Amino acid sequence: MTGLSGARGLLICVSGPSGVGKGTIIREVLRRRANMAHSISVTTRAPRPGEQHGVDYYFTDRQSFLRMLEAGEILEHDIYCDQYYGTPLKPLQKLVAAGTDVLLDITVPGSLAVMQNYPDCVTLCLLPPSLTELKNRLSKRGTETAEAMQKRLTKARDEVKMASSFQYVVVNDNLTETARQIQAIIDAEHCRYARLAGIEETILAH
Repeated sequence: MTGLSGARGLLICVSGPSGVGKGTIIREVLRRRANMAHSISVTTRAPRPGEQHGVDYYFTDRQSFLRMLEAGEILEHDIYCDQYYGTPLKPLQKLVAAGTDVLLDITVPGSLAVMQNYPDCVTLCLLPPSLTELKNRLSKRGTETAEAMQKRLTKARDEVKMASSFQYVVVNDNLTETARQIQAIIDAEHCRYARLAGIEETILAH
């Protein structure tokens, strides 16, 4: 990945089934932690009630999304329930190059694509305590038709089975505890020797 290699910031991919609470958890981690940003995805789906363009997502039409894809402006993309989702590349490059940790809220295949393009990324699979609880959360959201919710639940089964492809797995049963675990993962990643290579020479030189 040109422009990303050698950067000091961490690229943290947070994936999991629809309704698992990725957006809520990411907002909580951002609230608790300085020098961290959220990579805003671009999507062709319609905004849900309360969602804002440029805050929750960049909302666009299919034709514009495909133009961005063709121009190489999308790091990764996926089609989920007949809608396109992708990660804009330029804002991400700028943040990571500046040493800012960046959280990505992306689909499971999206995380797998980032792993291939940027092996230094940190991948985290957020799971529900059970499929029953996931169904309850989707129902409470009240934004899905019965058909759409069934599609998401069917997709969720496949996504849960892919947890072994990730470096970390966190079960989102409690907001506070989940956010704490994710912060611990980020702290541990910053302490990896591979990210601090040469630190001993710096210490011994002073």
